[in-house]
Amino acid sequence: MCLSASSSIYANQFKLVIYTDHFAPYNFINDHGQLVGANYDIVNALCIKAKVECDFVVVPWKRAVTQVHKTPYSAIFSIAQHTNRAPLFNWVGPLTTAKTYFYKLKSRSDVTVHALSDTTNYTLGMVRGDIYQSLVEMVGFINEQNLMMFGEELHYLQLFLNNKIDLILGSEQVIYNQLKSFNVNIEDVEQLSELPVSDDLKDNYLAFNKAVPLHIVMRFERAFTELKQERSLISFMAPYTHH
Repeated sequence: MCLSASSSIYANQFKLVIYTDHFAPYNFINDHGQLVGANYDIVNALCIKAKVECDFVVVPWKRAVTQVHKTPYSAIFSIAQHTNRAPLFNWVGPLTTAKTYFYKLKSRSDVTVHALSDTTNYTLGMVRGDIYQSLVEMVGFINEQNLMMFGEELHYLQLFLNNKIDLILGSEQVIYNQLKSFNVNIEDVEQLSELPVSDDLKDNYLAFNKAVPLHIVMRFERAFTELKQERSLISFMAPYTHH
């Protein structure tokens, strides 16, 4: 799905394609078919401040990562900055993010997690290409044994809600938004152990293909500095926050 920002304010002809996926509350398609979310609102504000025309494209995460490497004048968000990824892009951020936890359905009395090591006794669903794969593998999850990878989050969420997968990962806001699309309440799940984050994994960013001219990236950096001076980035979460 492609959504374009208004182009009336842009004096130059440069156009940036920005890829992302469905990852509520940071970036997702709402019931009206609009791209919304805390990080989308930040990035869209940066496009306007930087006076750069931006076309937003929403595709499954693995395809988004593939496309940003293939498309010279492109960028991607919300992408975690990792040591292995750092040289591949020019980075602006960090945007908004939150701590990540394991969750189970409260109704699953057969799933008992007292410590992080207990999580590997159960199956975990995750999007294919997720940066957290390396982190859960450090915990002890093994792909296609207790770690199940899927093209889109809706696939593993459906299996989780049908008791076919035991655990999912996310922050409270992420889980709340994921469950809401299935008309399931946040009170129906239980927060378990926090997923430890390694030193080489940073927060969510806006990352530019190296072919994007540096003067364009600099515009976004200046816009990001201005935006942070005007308001707290965490305030962008307010419209999407579960109380």
